[in-house]
Amino acid sequence: MFSAALECSSSLSAWDLLRQNNPCPATRFYTLMSIKKLLIVVLWTAFVLSITCSAQVTIAQISDTHLGEKRAPHAADNLRTTVETINARHVDAVVLTGDIGENPQYRQEAKAILRSLKARLYYVPGNHDVHTHDLNEYRAEFGKDYYRFRVKNVDFIVIDSQLLGNYDKYEAASPPPLPINTAAESEKMFAWLDQQQEPAGRIMIGAQHIPAVRDGEFPPDKKPYWVISEPYLSREIDLLHKLGVKHMLVGHWHNGRVFEHDGITWHVAPATSWLPWGGELGFAIHTIATDGSVRTEFTALPNAQP
Repeated sequence: MFSAALECSSSLSAWDLLRQNNPCPATRFYTLMSIKKLLIVVLWTAFVLSITCSAQVTIAQISDTHLGEKRAPHAADNLRTTVETINARHVDAVVLTGDIGENPQYRQEAKAILRSLKARLYYVPGNHDVHTHDLNEYRAEFGKDYYRFRVKNVDFIVIDSQLLGNYDKYEAASPPPLPINTAAESEKMFAWLDQQQEPAGRIMIGAQHIPAVRDGEFPPDKKPYWVISEPYLSREIDLLHKLGVKHMLVGHWHNGRVFEHDGITWHVAPATSWLPWGGELGFAIHTIATDGSVRTEFTALPNAQP
């Protein structure tokens, strides 16, 4: 019978055989079995993909590594410990929310340490990485300073907070204006943000270095250096609402905190480098559920020193 089936199918495709009124019975049997197996494989693959895409997402957030900072002589060792600890957690991705190193040499050292991460790493620029005069240098070193990426069913939008104000002078008592060229780059970023669409059926999380607003009376230093000021603050918040962003991953304060403002929860990661206002050196683990809620856990670095 098997040889008859081969002879019968030698000049016809499986589709042709199934469409004929009286195809060879043996060939029809084997063809139908093959189609059933194919359908099972396709359905099983779709099922597995649906589970994978709808599963919770675990993100490790590192911030303010500050290699080369004189107040953080152990910054490189702390970063190595951070990488080892994160690798043991088997996270889906890692986000580094800025202040990587104090100059190109130290940023390259940080990058060399971070290459040991098992999960994919996404960089977010900080005010020690990008100033009003060296944006092109950062882009040459790290790539885009604002962009979008996806992890499973979660979209992340990275914002360059150094295009939302001038943070070159720590001592400034009022927000200094951006230079003309940097202001033009700021408008380009706002135009790009305005073109972005809220992802249908997926979650959108934002990431930038500088928190938009204070957490009550924190930071205790009231200088504008620590937050986003007008005219940029309102524009950013409006765009975040438009994009459906309800959670932002930020750094800059060197102090792990979670607080809500204007319908957005701000998850501030601790630093791995040094502590201007106490707390513990460490990093954050964010578990993003399928309903878009985010649970944040701060993980201290064992025996770490600034």
